[in-house]
Amino acid sequence: MKLKTRPEDFVVTENAEFTPDPAGAHFVYELQKRSLATLEALAILARRNKLRPKELSAAGLKDKHGLTRQLFSASRPLKTDTGDERLQLRFVGKARAPLTAEVIRGNAFDITMRDLGPEALAVLARNTAEIAAAGVPNYYDNQRFGGIAHGQGFIAKALAQGNYEEAMRLHLAAPHRKQSMRDKQNRRLAMQHWGDWRTLEQAMTRSPERALVAYLAEHPGDWAGCFERITPALRTLFVSAYQSFLFNRVLTRMVSEAGPHEVLHNRSGELAFHRQPLPQPWRDLELPLPGASTKPEQFPLAAPHLQAVLHEEGVTLEQLKLGGLARTRFKAAARKALVFPAGLVVQPPEPDDLNEGRHKVRLAFELPRGSFATIITRRLVLRESAG
Repeated sequence: MKLKTRPEDFVVTENAEFTPDPAGAHFVYELQKRSLATLEALAILARRNKLRPKELSAAGLKDKHGLTRQLFSASRPLKTDTGDERLQLRFVGKARAPLTAEVIRGNAFDITMRDLGPEALAVLARNTAEIAAAGVPNYYDNQRFGGIAHGQGFIAKALAQGNYEEAMRLHLAAPHRKQSMRDKQNRRLAMQHWGDWRTLEQAMTRSPERALVAYLAEHPGDWAGCFERITPALRTLFVSAYQSFLFNRVLTRMVSEAGPHEVLHNRSGELAFHRQPLPQPWRDLELPLPGASTKPEQFPLAAPHLQAVLHEEGVTLEQLKLGGLARTRFKAAARKALVFPAGLVVQPPEPDDLNEGRHKVRLAFELPRGSFATIITRRLVLRESAG
């Protein structure tokens, strides 16, 4: 199966509850973007309008590889001529406060799965019925982890263990394949000159990372202070990536223990999928997104699995307080264990115009805020032999 071959193959429309307030001080826009991550798009808009990135606030983060529509707010009016063919803006009204995720009800998806062979087509009907009856584990998918762990370790795990230098090394000196050539080169230079901050500052191309190196040149050894100079949105991504990893590990253990299951993998590791409906408590079951204030006793079914995962990671709930940092936190929360896509419609297969001899299938559905459509597509083509 191939997803996102074209931006039009993966269309996401945010369903938001936003009522304009003419007396508001913030300006709300609908952003349509193509093949850009939300933070990349906002950075482009901030530069064009001579704003700092923190003056733009998106309700949610949307996929880079697709055609997506979402709301965000700005501290002052923006030029609707974006100067970039990948971006379109439409003013929708004012708000009293910057937009947050609280305005999002969910997201509607219109997806084309391509390069499907006979094996995938043979299981579609069965899997569609099983999803409707049993739901799907509410895993975080690769979008949550891409570019964050770098294949070398989670930045937020290093923070939890008090190793702030390692956290900065992972951020500044761990290139990964999806970065621009400029960013990769800067990180290779950081690997080469780590600790020689003056030399590194002179060698690096101008960038947010170079500004961090300049800080270390003036404040050598102040790893915590340097980390907190990273933009808030990026620091939040680092924490969320590791928190999501912990959630996936707990949920995988629980699904595996619940009964027969099959296994797929993503960047967080092994993912267990059930086929038959799980016992009644599962339908409304919530699992912790762990933070220092998580109370395991409030999650009796998940608590032993959470403790086992934290033990494997060499991290405690207390360490998630990140006591050495003033502005970076693991925010404890809860997340549904299962997700049931609403209005799931799977169209009949058609010949794939981009992959000769193969088929494509178009599907549409809605998910609650924070659930991943790619987990649904993985489950739709899951074969019994996968486990």
